[in-house]
Amino acid sequence: MNAVAFAPDGRTLAAGNADGTVVFWIISDLNQLRDHVVERACSITRGGLDRTGWKRYLPDLPYQDTCPT
Repeated sequence: MNAVAFAPDGRTLAAGNADGTVVFWIISDLNQLRDHVVERACSITRGGLDRTGWKRYLPDLPYQDTCPT
């Protein structure tokens, strides 16, 4: 990526390449994912992440039990 910019609404991020390609991300969705990481990890994995999986996929977050019973 050669350039990135936030839209004035603060909810969209645009990234551009030298070849003229532009990719847009709706970052409000990313914020939703970040704010509900435990619930999403349980839902996506259908059983949760153990400590090894958590460290692999979410290395910057402290471990949490993703599917508490």
